[in-house]
Amino acid sequence: MGDCRAGSRPRRSGVEVRLARYFGILGVGAEAAAALAAGSFLHRTPAGRVRFTGRHSYVDIIIDGVVLEADRLWAGEHWVGEIDVFRETPHPYARTWVDYPVRDLTVQRMLFQVLTNRQGVMNIVYGLDHRSTLARVAQLLDYLTHTPALLGEAGLDFRGGASLLGPTQKHLADALGLSLTSVEKSMNLLRKHEILASSGEGRAHRTYSIKQPQLLEAVAAGHSLAAA
Repeated sequence: MGDCRAGSRPRRSGVEVRLARYFGILGVGAEAAAALAAGSFLHRTPAGRVRFTGRHSYVDIIIDGVVLEADRLWAGEHWVGEIDVFRETPHPYARTWVDYPVRDLTVQRMLFQVLTNRQGVMNIVYGLDHRSTLARVAQLLDYLTHTPALLGEAGLDFRGGASLLGPTQKHLADALGLSLTSVEKSMNLLRKHEILASSGEGRAHRTYSIKQPQLLEAVAAGHSLAAA
């Protein structure tokens, strides 16, 4: 992924407008939202991301697709990376657009809400509990393919449809702390019941198209599927 040097501007003004709208929907004040948007860069990678960054610190905002961080996968509206939000003195390499926005109280409130939501995802999707392997796999797929409504409202919804591209079944297994064999069996069962599209050629092992999103949600909630 490319880097965004301090003080650089987005490639398109339309992107900056949409990013400012996105931050505004998350509760950031207009002036701080504009500053964050001006210091951000929209990356179109397998996982669409926005990055606002200083020389030695950054935050990636996931707005499309998924990213792998350590052994966890994260979907839209989550942030990965690091930035010292509460430092008392500016970092020597920080520029105005980094230092000012993150000190704004509305930005700090947004960060707190995002981190709280992220912890909730950890507890619900990645928590170790007594649910079946099938239910846990279904819930992870449902989470990763879900497109938050506010992304569409901000004009940042790129995927359009319940599909997932990128992680292998090994990635899914690692994220859930399950064996690859267990995940493969669950995926095959979902395909057998036409909840997932059948595998094709090429990168099909990293592409997952959801044919019946509502049934996938039901399986994630504990609905059983016949193995035979």
